[in-house]
Amino acid sequence: MKPYKLFAFIGVLTVPLSACLIPEPTDYYVTPALSGQLLDSETQQPVTDVSIYLTDEHQTTSDSTGKFTLPPMVVSDDKRHRRDREQLQFIYEYADIMIEGDGYQRRLFNVDGIALLTPALDINTPVSINMGSVYLTPLAEGEHVYDRVYQYTKTMRYCKPTESQKEVNCIPLPEGKTYKQVSPNQPVE
Repeated sequence: MKPYKLFAFIGVLTVPLSACLIPEPTDYYVTPALSGQLLDSETQQPVTDVSIYLTDEHQTTSDSTGKFTLPPMVVSDDKRHRRDREQLQFIYEYADIMIEGDGYQRRLFNVDGIALLTPALDINTPVSINMGSVYLTPLAEGEHVYDRVYQYTKTMRYCKPTESQKEVNCIPLPEGKTYKQVSPNQPVE
């Protein structure tokens, strides 16, 4: 067999074999999916057409009933670059959700401070959090959204049975769970 044919033959065998050795890209869920309903804190009416976002590319808008769903932020490996777990954890710890709409004070939520059913976010599994009712404070007549500092919420624990989301920054208990079942997993305040 001539040398160039031998190299061609080896190449035909090794290319498919090498493709099997390259790991498939992995998706990492660096933030949970968030859902809820935006309500006016004075009228209790739904607030529509409000932006909820992590970044300019990762955002959603509240619908005609004030409800929203923001999918998880997904970061993927590619075949040339594997993600470092510390880098992914950094994204989660410093991610903030901004809620911004005309006529209302902006709200900023620290994603790492929102209560989870598990002690830590598992970046390999998508997680959904229902924030329940999120109350927005109306701005005074003639006041611009940027005239007032945003309302920052560092932590949101699960609501105790006697608490109202209108009075306390908390999220409703997951369906089928009691406060006692979820209370060990409260965020550190």
